[in-house]
Amino acid sequence: MNTNALGRLFRPESIAVIGASPQPGNPRNSVLRAPLKHGFKGAIFPVSPTHDEVEGLKAYKKVGDIPVVPDVALIITPAKFVPGLIEECGIKGIKNVIVFSAGFEETEAGKDLARELASIARRFDINLIGPNCQGVWSVKHPAMLTYSPAAMNWERIDHGPIAIVSQSGALAGAICNSLQKNKLGISYMVSVGNETVFDSLDALDWIVEQPDVRVVALYIEGLDDASRIFKIAEKARANDVQIIVLKAGKSDIGQSATASHTGKIASPHAIYRDAMEQAGVISVDSLSELLSAVEVLGFLKAPRVGEGDHAGVAILTSSGGAGALLADHSSAFDVPLAQFGPETNVKLNDLLPEFARKSNPIDLTGQINTNQELINDTCRTLIRDRATEAVVVQHGSNGLYWLKKDGDVLIELAKELPVIISFVGEHFEAETKRKFLEGGVLLSYDPSTTMEALSLIYRRRALQRVEVADRRPLERKPAPGGWSEAMAFCEESKIAPAKWSVLGPGEHAASKCAQLAYPVVVKALPEDADHKTELGLVTLRVAGPDAVDRLAENYRQKMGNPSAGILVQEMLSGGVEVVLSCMRGTDFGPILTVGAGGVAVELYKDVAHLALPVTPEQVAASLKKLKLWSVLLGFRGASRADIDALISAIVKFGDRFLESEELTEVELNPVMVMPKGRGVHAVDVLLSVAAADQGHVPPSVSTEAKIAS
Repeated sequence: MNTNALGRLFRPESIAVIGASPQPGNPRNSVLRAPLKHGFKGAIFPVSPTHDEVEGLKAYKKVGDIPVVPDVALIITPAKFVPGLIEECGIKGIKNVIVFSAGFEETEAGKDLARELASIARRFDINLIGPNCQGVWSVKHPAMLTYSPAAMNWERIDHGPIAIVSQSGALAGAICNSLQKNKLGISYMVSVGNETVFDSLDALDWIVEQPDVRVVALYIEGLDDASRIFKIAEKARANDVQIIVLKAGKSDIGQSATASHTGKIASPHAIYRDAMEQAGVISVDSLSELLSAVEVLGFLKAPRVGEGDHAGVAILTSSGGAGALLADHSSAFDVPLAQFGPETNVKLNDLLPEFARKSNPIDLTGQINTNQELINDTCRTLIRDRATEAVVVQHGSNGLYWLKKDGDVLIELAKELPVIISFVGEHFEAETKRKFLEGGVLLSYDPSTTMEALSLIYRRRALQRVEVADRRPLERKPAPGGWSEAMAFCEESKIAPAKWSVLGPGEHAASKCAQLAYPVVVKALPEDADHKTELGLVTLRVAGPDAVDRLAENYRQKMGNPSAGILVQEMLSGGVEVVLSCMRGTDFGPILTVGAGGVAVELYKDVAHLALPVTPEQVAASLKKLKLWSVLLGFRGASRADIDALISAIVKFGDRFLESEELTEVELNPVMVMPKGRGVHAVDVLLSVAAADQGHVPPSVSTEAKIAS
């Protein structure tokens, strides 16, 4: 990415339109008419070998004939001509090119063309958007570099603090169209197409630094080197910009099939969801959620930071039923409700009629019709209470009357904290909605969407505190090569293996395993048998040394290997079972997975994923999202588990995995988290090691050596 030239891409003073046509309705004509229609103030240079003039503008036969070096070139020609035209742009000195043409990576025949145009663009240091895209909108400049009907069908494009970056051009246009209909406005839209050179994260990296952006909607199907999002999101937070992502492919079951539990439950969508949250990005599951989120986060400020242990939202309503619904939804969306201080309670008692509900949510009753300043006076009282972080005014009926009467007062109050006016079954004009949004007041259609909106601004406030893990210097170490080295790997990760011994031929458990406490597990060594359970080479709860000796001899006979060592391991009990794994080959690079372990891991899928490296704070936050957290705290009178030891071990486990680049996957299932003060222990381990000539590639395509207890 040529960052020095990006400003001229989004704020060009001159444009070349290569392939421009005078035929109305043709995309090759629309791409020239769009900037003209929407008030582009710079120079436009059509390039056409067959026309002397297009839309009243002098046309040039080739790029080299243009009298200046344009800031951006728009190419809309058959695919076979595009590489040569990119070369002409490079020779001319043009550093930004948008290719609308299709027929590249999306077709078998076009893949060579794509490689060629990418090579040329990189040789000339060109920012190349596309191919197969719908271009760029830069609304405030204005520069509508697109042929999209979403731009052509509007006489005027409203400017607003919402930007869109999309891997789908048609979907980007549809989102823009919806924002226009609702008068929310747009600052930038980037349709990245095939991302042959310039991708979604390149666009996002520039956009989050722009002063007219407060929220970015990101639609993706997948990302190359997705770990870049961490630094971009950090930059966004510094500029008070929130990124919201909608990722397609939730039903994708095409992840690599591995021998581990983790490989079966770590879907690409789940990894994206958790890693994005780790980065401070809000994930949504539908277009309607995306559109609601950009509306709320594009205009509403964060909740005021309240004082005391009971800070939250203050609700006042003229409908007790609607107030009850708001309270229900606040619990569902995890939105805290304020508990007012003594001084506020005294004022409310004086202000409200005796039969009104005076605790949160406040029911003003029909008394608002008698005392028409009651809503405003109550709002002022609640805002002065330092436990109040946001205010909801819920109308039961005739809400539009009260909106007209009290609207300006509530806009004034919204200078201090977020205000939401919630309705039941009433609708309002888009212009009205935009007026209130610009004043910091959200108009909501029902109690559920009201609380959903509040949950978003609370999430935004929480994500402002996200910190990116430092890339710590790590010592490079070889991958473990056998059982003893696998156990040393666990030790180095602060996860003590259950006590074990290897019983050799001619040795007896009474002496060789004297340090072990019975009962024990007897099993073949992983280097001698991959699938021990299926082969009948694992026995649990073995009570004494004589039984161990008999099993050892039986196993050697089954394997046809009289010299095999037999693993004898203490059984652990009284701890919480946790699955802990690391794997490479995801879009985010190495990731760590932690969750409820044992036999239920695939059944419940109570797991969280983190991109490596991780911090103790990130690990703790992930654990608290899981049902496992309640078990670790001591569910139904059980002892509290050694959570501090678990968090420390998880951080070290991730670092230790990164130290051995040949490792493609390591899974410990279960890790036994013992009661507080007694640490964590490894019971089973699976390691996958890439062949030396494969490097650290995904397990699905590597030659592996597996060590599975």
